[in-house]
Amino acid sequence: MNSADLHSKAQSLVKLRHESGINRAISDSLLIAWRNLIRLSRTPAVIVSVLLFPILFFSGFLLAFERLMSFQGIDYVQYLVPIITLQAMFFTAMGSAVTLAKDIKTGMLQRCRAMPISRAAVLGGLILAYLVRAIAATIILLTFAHLYGFRFQTSFIAILCYLVLTLLFTTTAVAGYAVFALVLRQPDLVNSLLIVPYAPLLLLSTGFSPVENFPQWLQPIVQVQPVSHTAAALRALVNGTELLVPLFWSLVWLIGLLIAFSLIAVRLYQRVS
Repeated sequence: MNSADLHSKAQSLVKLRHESGINRAISDSLLIAWRNLIRLSRTPAVIVSVLLFPILFFSGFLLAFERLMSFQGIDYVQYLVPIITLQAMFFTAMGSAVTLAKDIKTGMLQRCRAMPISRAAVLGGLILAYLVRAIAATIILLTFAHLYGFRFQTSFIAILCYLVLTLLFTTTAVAGYAVFALVLRQPDLVNSLLIVPYAPLLLLSTGFSPVENFPQWLQPIVQVQPVSHTAAALRALVNGTELLVPLFWSLVWLIGLLIAFSLIAVRLYQRVS
């Protein structure tokens, strides 16, 4: 078989694989997710952050503010766990941004662009791998908080809903940080600016403190932002309080942002060269 025949056969084999289609997107995403999980398992810093960060931040905020919040009639253990959960998900998404930026710098993303794989696979594989990390961090946090007296006051279904909503938040955050990484591209620059979206969204929310503790001019912003609604929905799932309104607005925010971020990320990925 001469070189022309080999080239023709190679082209025919490539044509058998299609970049579009849901089955192709799922299989390619799973493949890239497995590759990302292998990388995560070989990175000691990632393992340490998954194990320690949720515990350290939960303990720190509890020691600093539990007594103060008790004067407002707030059981701060029950109040704090949802926002520490979301904080751990932010850290998960930040890690995904650094991973993606490193793939751009090393040329991995460019190689993926040249291969006949689904255009959604890189983002899909990134999200799937970091959802595994998110599940591990959530289980560790809830187990540790249980030692401090944290309890779900609701049903097993509510616990599952807590996990699902947490993973939806993680998916949206990873997609958002993927856009962040695809725009900035340089790992050092991405790493230095990770806090820019994280700090205002987390700190200017009702996650750590009720809205009435903020300045009056800031309260409308604090009330309507997505982290506040999601933290409120998670607290409702924990304590069995009013769920419908915070859950509705949390889903509106998270699903809307996820669609927007995903479309932008896929478009930016197509421009990687």
